[in-house]
Amino acid sequence: MPADPTLQNQTADPAAIVEVPVEKNTTSKRSFFRLVLLTTVVLLIIGLGWVNLRLYAVPKGAASGGDFAEDAVAQLTNIGRRLRAGEGEDMQRIFPEGWFFSHALYGFAWVNVGLQTPSNDLKRRAINEVRWVLQRMDTLQGIEPFTENTQVEHGVFYLGWKNRLLGGLLTLQPVRMIEEATTFHRQSEQLAAAFRTTPTRHLDAYPGQAWPCDNVMALASLRIHDELYGPQYGDVIDSWLSFTQEHLDPETGLVVHKIDGHSGTTLIAPRASTQVYILSMLPELSPEFARDQYARFRSLFVQDWLGYLPVREYPKGKYGSGDVDTGPLIFGISPSATVVSIAAARANGDFELAERSIILSETVGVPWTADGEKSFGFGAVVVADAFLVWGKTLVSWTPTTEVSFPPTTSVWWRLRLHGISLLIVALVILIVRKTFRPRKKVI
Repeated sequence: MPADPTLQNQTADPAAIVEVPVEKNTTSKRSFFRLVLLTTVVLLIIGLGWVNLRLYAVPKGAASGGDFAEDAVAQLTNIGRRLRAGEGEDMQRIFPEGWFFSHALYGFAWVNVGLQTPSNDLKRRAINEVRWVLQRMDTLQGIEPFTENTQVEHGVFYLGWKNRLLGGLLTLQPVRMIEEATTFHRQSEQLAAAFRTTPTRHLDAYPGQAWPCDNVMALASLRIHDELYGPQYGDVIDSWLSFTQEHLDPETGLVVHKIDGHSGTTLIAPRASTQVYILSMLPELSPEFARDQYARFRSLFVQDWLGYLPVREYPKGKYGSGDVDTGPLIFGISPSATVVSIAAARANGDFELAERSIILSETVGVPWTADGEKSFGFGAVVVADAFLVWGKTLVSWTPTTEVSFPPTTSVWWRLRLHGISLLIVALVILIVRKTFRPRKKVI
């Protein structure tokens, strides 16, 4: 009986119907894997190149005394346009004082620029923008989060920040408007009277809730008043300093995060999200106390990470969660406190920390410059831009002794990151060479 030809073919050449498709499938998978690997390698090398180049991205004046960042006006132009377009309302939906912070910090930064610029045109622009912000603060949108009165009108947060900004506006003007000066006198007296009568020398931001950082801002506005119109409120500032120094956190020696404004009891221990505000203003109230507090903060909250100097929300060795003010924490690091630390660093002569935080913002902040404007983070969070430009322009609004904080890391810190990057590239090249090496055929 003759053999079936179909069976003959299957027996004679089984690879023709089984092995060939498997070989094609394996080759396809290998090609796809190599494509993914190659794409990843290219992106990694581009990313490393970006990081290494941005290690030198420090706008002139941003991390030095007596000047403001050369990109500050471009940032302020961008922020001003976005606030007028209504982005402050977007920030209000993110956290309770988002609208207020966005506008107040924008105004603060303009005061900083106006105090330092030799340009009369830029100074006039600063005055106009600060006045615009103050007018906005008096609207329903500005007052909305502060509807309840405490010891002062709308609480010390609202009145303290507003009075500080008004004092900055008057400082900028050689000839002051009577109406603005009258308002400054009235608000300053209201704050001083309330400080004098409260047993803890702290005022509430909201009923029953007091944060020292808000009180420092209000007291700094009284310091401006004394500078412009003669000493009247030194006793208020001294009383607050005495009470605060007697009620420092026993573990860290720092001003606490939150207290009961009526009893003085500590409610929350020191945290970086308020330390950075306190330390930005404290040199105007007491340079000696500020030096001690800043040194403690620097030791307990600033982390050396490959030469970068990000800020922890909690002291070293302690951990906790973020909140509505801090946003999410990254391995204990607070991005918001790290940004605001630029202001605290400049106020205390720590230009090493200011430089490293600015470099970090120029690296991971995705800066974008176009049409005379500069923004960060794809222009998504205007309050973040406002915090950044405030820090990069910060200068004392009253005469203070020039201070400097000694560097804590090597001037060659960039070489460490360059070396790590080269090692990573070398390792990647070895992996790629091994992956793409031609396979020997087995006969």
